[in-house]
Amino acid sequence: MKVSFVAPLVAFAALGLAGCGQPPAATFSRDERTEDLIPEARDLVDKVMTDNFGTPNHLVAWEKFPIDYGKLDPTADPELHHDKPGWRLKEGRNLFMTHCQHCHGVTGDGKGPTSRFLNPRPRDYRQGTFKFKSTKREIKPSRKDLLHILEQGIPGTYMPSFVLLGEEKLGLIIDYVRWLSIRGDTEIRLSAELTASSATKKDIKRAAGEGKKEADVVAEVMKSVKEELPGKVDEITGDLAEAWAAAELEESVVVPKVKRTPPTKESIEKGRKFFLSLIPNKKTECVECHGKLGRGDGPNTEKYWPIPKSTPERKYEVAGLHDEWGFPQSPRNLTRGIYRGGRRPIDIFRRVHEGIPGTQMAGFATVLTHEEIWDLVNYVLSVPFEGKHSAYPMELDEEQQGKNKVATTSE
Repeated sequence: MKVSFVAPLVAFAALGLAGCGQPPAATFSRDERTEDLIPEARDLVDKVMTDNFGTPNHLVAWEKFPIDYGKLDPTADPELHHDKPGWRLKEGRNLFMTHCQHCHGVTGDGKGPTSRFLNPRPRDYRQGTFKFKSTKREIKPSRKDLLHILEQGIPGTYMPSFVLLGEEKLGLIIDYVRWLSIRGDTEIRLSAELTASSATKKDIKRAAGEGKKEADVVAEVMKSVKEELPGKVDEITGDLAEAWAAAELEESVVVPKVKRTPPTKESIEKGRKFFLSLIPNKKTECVECHGKLGRGDGPNTEKYWPIPKSTPERKYEVAGLHDEWGFPQSPRNLTRGIYRGGRRPIDIFRRVHEGIPGTQMAGFATVLTHEEIWDLVNYVLSVPFEGKHSAYPMELDEEQQGKNKVATTSE
């Protein structure tokens, strides 16, 4: 079931040489894969997206997705909008437009007006890929994960903390971001299906060059596309609904099987050896990106990497690592003690265990045991302190204990 409603966004009058006038209505921009389709197929994608998701000013709540749109509450204060169906989606949109769209864009594509000035670039939600979360690599982030990011921000980036908005408003933003991600992911997957059906401009030209009339080729392709479209849309959206629902399951969360090893000298030393791949059959290759001293200057930062799925294969013009969105990325400089995914030991554990989705940071779940990962975590947290102890000491070494005892006695 889909519920639609109209609620115009607040727009500022545009001043120009010709006088005052209203700016054009906000729209959801197309993905580049949709733009590559022939006009007939592109219009079909546009219709599916508008019918099922609406426009920024006229949102459509498709109830098959695990999103809290806000039910009708006739007893609520009308000024809070709880007296109308879909009020949560509207309120989430309004908060997103106020606090988020200038970086992440109206569509959630990471192309807001300030995005080109930022490094790293804002997240493109449409891919359905989120870098920092507690769930397994292939699982979507949970609501708790998104709340953690909004409350804490992302250190070392321009993503600030929005904790002062309060949990209720942040919850509205979270559901709208989830909705934007589902909307964008639906378009991308649908366009990929139409591309596979040869509904691109390039495919039509190629077929027409083989002696067929272009109009006949288009008609033949579109006939097949229209027949398969309803089933494809249902399959794509069904998969996305299940994927986002799975993120809330307890078994989707990465939970260590053992408690954290105290950050003793022995544990930190073990972690250092894992970091440097000095232990047989425990090759992590951490230094290839982070460097031997953890400064983010490993040899992989000087290579020219091939662009994934490029045909024929091409390499990036800029040396170094790149993320899934094609932007250059620098491995973390561990000596600074700034961890974008969070500085809690459990945050580092999950990064090491699962890697970081959307990046070339791989997980070591098949290489290291949970106990060994804790040793590596202890080492990573010790790097800014020159190996003396971790940022979260659970047990001081004997030498430090002795110093503390002497200091206490002298006092």
